[in-house]
Amino acid sequence: MKKRVLFTIATIALISIPTLEAEELADYVGFIPAGPAITADDVTAAQKMWGDAVVAIGEAGDGAPALAEEAARTAYAFDLGPIQFKPTLASEDPFREDIEGAISYFVSGNEKYTEDKGFALKPWSKVRFDNHTVKFHGNIAIAMGHYFFTGPDGTETKVEYTKGYVKTPDERVLIFLQDSSLPYS
Repeated sequence: MKKRVLFTIATIALISIPTLEAEELADYVGFIPAGPAITADDVTAAQKMWGDAVVAIGEAGDGAPALAEEAARTAYAFDLGPIQFKPTLASEDPFREDIEGAISYFVSGNEKYTEDKGFALKPWSKVRFDNHTVKFHGNIAIAMGHYFFTGPDGTETKVEYTKGYVKTPDERVLIFLQDSSLPYS
């Protein structure tokens, strides 16, 4: 009897919650399409492409902003709606769901994001991924681990990450989730 009462109370509570209109969610929701199964090789290739792009942006000089935009459009799932991107060194505006915020983080220069210093402009000479775990579900993979950014003097900066990848129907592997942080000290 007690379980039935709790179930009834919970049901009434859920029913009484006002429904949200699609327009209210539009700025916050992106839909992940179905697609072919994603593989470990797909994730490794996407990670290599992302790391190579970070290095190339730092080497691009005046062409860095254009290269950062091209890399963002190629690596991230912006065409699917807002993504979940929490850059390593962002605290004033820690969540960047659109391409404008991502590009600013990588190369700076956007007045909306004054804290950005151009993370990819270091320049880095190498990016190395060390996956702790990768979970697969259909066309989605979630990877967690460390990546190491090698600076011009050869020292590595260790960063913790979680990245979500989706394999689209046209076989692209895109990042829809990225949460990066420096290790706790």
